[in-house]
Amino acid sequence: MIALLIFFTLSFPVYSLRVNDNDNDVDPLLDIYVYVEINRVRTIECDKNETFFIKTEINGIENVSNLWENVMDFEPKWIAMQNVPDNMPNISIKIELWKKDGIQCDISGGSNKSLYIVYDTKTGRWKGDDFLHDASGYGRAGGYEDGNYNENDCEIWFRIGQNDYDNDGLTYWEEVNIYHTNPMESDYGKDYDNDGLPIEWEDYWGYDPFEAETHEKLDPDNDGLNNKEEWLTSQWFSDPFAKDIFIEVDWMEGKNTFSKPYKMPFLSKQYLFSIFTKHFITLHIDDGCMGGGEEIPYVKEPNLRNIYQRYFLHGIKNLWRRGIFHYAVLCGINPWRKSVAGFNFDRDAFTVCIGTIRLYRLSETKRTIAIASLFMHELGHQLGLFWGDFHGIDNESCNFPWRKGWWIYANYKSCMNYRYAWSLIDYSDGSHGEVDYNDWGNLDFYHFKEK
Repeated sequence: MIALLIFFTLSFPVYSLRVNDNDNDVDPLLDIYVYVEINRVRTIECDKNETFFIKTEINGIENVSNLWENVMDFEPKWIAMQNVPDNMPNISIKIELWKKDGIQCDISGGSNKSLYIVYDTKTGRWKGDDFLHDASGYGRAGGYEDGNYNENDCEIWFRIGQNDYDNDGLTYWEEVNIYHTNPMESDYGKDYDNDGLPIEWEDYWGYDPFEAETHEKLDPDNDGLNNKEEWLTSQWFSDPFAKDIFIEVDWMEGKNTFSKPYKMPFLSKQYLFSIFTKHFITLHIDDGCMGGGEEIPYVKEPNLRNIYQRYFLHGIKNLWRRGIFHYAVLCGINPWRKSVAGFNFDRDAFTVCIGTIRLYRLSETKRTIAIASLFMHELGHQLGLFWGDFHGIDNESCNFPWRKGWWIYANYKSCMNYRYAWSLIDYSDGSHGEVDYNDWGNLDFYHFKEK
């Protein structure tokens, strides 16, 4: 939001007070420019890097981006902006994602591959193929939403808005007709109802900024993050009406000069992003990109609770992250049980032993899959999946074909099943026949917060 305010300040350095007596003028203080900002684009299948470009149409006028070359997941921060008629509140918008070779990617949950949206310059909201309370998220859309994953599916994160005289994110029409605030004086950051959240956040998400809400108790998407916590993570596009999971990941430096740091591979993250996205859950991994994840010193026998205090909470500096972020430590070989490549050491914290995985998986491809699978397994415990709920979870009789659990729980296609851990990046949906369990339908997003 702050970046957009700076953008418009630079783009429109002087606003002349252009009071217009025309009753049909949506904003008499200025000429209206509608923008589409593309914040993130990623492929769903993660098979290879591609070269992309974006097309938008705002009120029928096309804008085409430059090329982003050899990418799979990127943050273009590209803005298309168009002057629109001041007396036309409903502006048609089309967004398309293309590969350089002329293949259009599917970013829509509808029958088309394009996003078709109508933006309202009175309220600053939009509807169409993406809308407020959309299951995939407001300003998030993807071809996976139609359940067909064979259409060059990608997901796109975007924001639509317009220029504003006082740069507070509230439209002229809202300020004059709904909030009765001064459209020439910024209200940005103000909390008129004293409920702990600023006016621009409440307005954007459809709350009344002049009617106090108990936001610390409201969790409309039931993802374990109340509205205040959603606001704290809003800089990373958290959505109070669509499920988000945040994980901070720290990793140990290499054991010596000949070993690589025990860091999660790029593709492991992408596989995880995609599988959660397909189930309308946005997974956010902070490996430094959100100011938290970092490389930490190598320790052969680490005191994980001390690491938690020192590198996750940083004493008390990041205490606010507890209960919002899960915490993961990636380390070397498990010194306590060399064949075990991961475990939870607190309700909100787990470790994955990258060194152990490297020991048992020699190819990079198999290591990449195993790291993602075991990371997802440990996260599953954070989300309330345990043997007590279903005996196919963490059942050591499932480890080998000569043990009976291998066959009894064969239909339980989940990384929580030791038969498939290390090789499968998914939870089961319970659709595989007898002796199966619906992991996805039984996730408890509050489990990691209980102390």
